[in-house]
Amino acid sequence: MSDVEKRLRVRRSCTRSLSGHGEPTMRERLAGLIALPESEGYPDVYGTGDPVALLERRVAELLGKPAARFVVKGVIAQQAALRTWTDTSRVATVALHPLSHIDSDELGAFERLHPLRGVRLGGKRGFGVEDLDAAGEPLGVVTVELPLRNAGFALPEWDDLVALSRWCRERGVPLHVDGARLWESAAHYGRELSELADLADSVYVSFYKGLGGLAGCALVGSEDFLARATPWLTRHGADVYANYPNALAAIDGLNRYLPRMSAYRDRAITLAAALAGVAGVTVDEPQTNGFRVFLPGSPEALRDAHLRLAERTGTWLFPGAAETDVPGLSAVEVVVGEATSAVTDAEAASLFADLLASVEGDR
Repeated sequence: MSDVEKRLRVRRSCTRSLSGHGEPTMRERLAGLIALPESEGYPDVYGTGDPVALLERRVAELLGKPAARFVVKGVIAQQAALRTWTDTSRVATVALHPLSHIDSDELGAFERLHPLRGVRLGGKRGFGVEDLDAAGEPLGVVTVELPLRNAGFALPEWDDLVALSRWCRERGVPLHVDGARLWESAAHYGRELSELADLADSVYVSFYKGLGGLAGCALVGSEDFLARATPWLTRHGADVYANYPNALAAIDGLNRYLPRMSAYRDRAITLAAALAGVAGVTVDEPQTNGFRVFLPGSPEALRDAHLRLAERTGTWLFPGAAETDVPGLSAVEVVVGEATSAVTDAEAASLFADLLASVEGDR
């Protein structure tokens, strides 16, 4: 059995999880989708028909945009958006943060698959108007990830975000928001999703992260933008024959989890405070329902100790561990969801203390 298979086996044997919404079996998940009233009728065909059309209308309404298009994969949606905007502006540069998903997690797709070049801006937690002013060259599109997950789910201040939007509009530069976790971000600002989306010319939102869907996302903007993006979606393979299971799961997530995003963020704040009280543990202050926890030890040592802890306690704390810039310090992520309610703050703190004791014992 490989390490990946062992971790998956242990994860699925756990009865509690500190992150996410839990992991139902395929039968349980499919039964839940069948029970939805939106499952009546016939499947979509290449995205035409309900429930895909219903999902698109609902997302467009939530974000206050004219239209939305379901796309099976976020990488496809964002490649199409960047290419569409740079074709429109006739400037082949993409302003983005080097920690953004587009730049750090997609194997350089936008530069390898398109005649585009990234203009990388900002410090550890994002970029601002001053960075755009200092770019020193024309920009074809500016993209902002909300939140910047690889910087610890960091969000800019509202006034800074508004200033970015104003800078782009005054200069006729399209602004695209990578909103994979936009659903989770609105609570921090205390604003409607439509207010966030109104700052951008186009938005991408994911259905399988905070909403717990099966797969897929939406690209949202004007009718004209989506019409011009459609050929690039097709060229990237987005024309899937039937998307109704993914659309049903997304609708279920909007019904079930979107109304609880503020509560998840509130829980993240108290949970982070409890973990910060454990000797050796430091945390990022949560802005969304997700935050980083910094622990002494190598990623390998923490993963091994966590696996033993999960087998012993039946509680899964985090999906993995990563190196940081500080030698001997690793980072893990906690993302509060429905499953988190089964673990109290005090229990979580005790489990992290046990974890660190186990790592120390291995030395």
